[in-house]
Amino acid sequence: MYDSSPQNTPVPSFLRLVTIVESIVVGVTASVLFLLPSLGNVLWAWAIPPFNSRYTGAIYFAALLPLVVFAISGRWSPGRVVLWMIFAFTTSIGIVMLFYIPSFAWDRPGTYAFWFLYIFLPLNSAFFIYRLRDLKVAGGDNTLATLRTLLLEITIVLGLYGFGLLIMPEALTAFWPWRIDAFHGRIYAATFITPAVGAWLIHKQSTISERLVLGLTLLTLGVLSLIGVIWTSATVPAANQIDYSNLGTWVFFGMNIVTGLAGFGLISSTRKKL
Repeated sequence: MYDSSPQNTPVPSFLRLVTIVESIVVGVTASVLFLLPSLGNVLWAWAIPPFNSRYTGAIYFAALLPLVVFAISGRWSPGRVVLWMIFAFTTSIGIVMLFYIPSFAWDRPGTYAFWFLYIFLPLNSAFFIYRLRDLKVAGGDNTLATLRTLLLEITIVLGLYGFGLLIMPEALTAFWPWRIDAFHGRIYAATFITPAVGAWLIHKQSTISERLVLGLTLLTLGVLSLIGVIWTSATVPAANQIDYSNLGTWVFFGMNIVTGLAGFGLISSTRKKL
């Protein structure tokens, strides 16, 4: 699924090593938050209720697959897109963190590890984006009109929603099946800004592996978000379960189904030259 030819330049070994370590950390984090939310609430950098835990776990699983592809390939394609997505994700969350310092559980070791990562990763990705800025992406194809339209729609819709969450988090999550406070709402902004950045980068030209990593992100996010919400609702007390008769619940479901279908479309596009 990725180009291993000499034209597809290998990335520096330090960047690849960081990506491998990041993949391990993200994989463990995603597994704990999604599969063991009670444990996640004890270990995480802040108190995180079950719905938030599984949704955050879904986000980290969505981030994991592109990281693994990049770690395995070690090449500028898909490295360029993954690196920009890392920068967008960690920078967005890092900025929010600065405004919510009291929300963190400073008696937990995980909090300090969390802060270290969200300081180091934006700086590391920004450094390598600048250092490797002149590298050409080998094997990029001009994007056909239909796929370009899809990528621009992803950019605009997810980008606007993500930036909107930074400004009005509670208003823009009012339809979600569970209550989202301002802190979590602003943290979740990164979930939408990140794929929007990736889609913009490849909307004119893209390689198979670049479309693959973005597609995996969207498909995983859409599918696991739905599974996580339904699973959590089935395990919490009746008073906290989601209301399936509420229109907002189905808007949330629809939003994630469309996200997953967009990801599936991008993955399907890797089967042919576009």
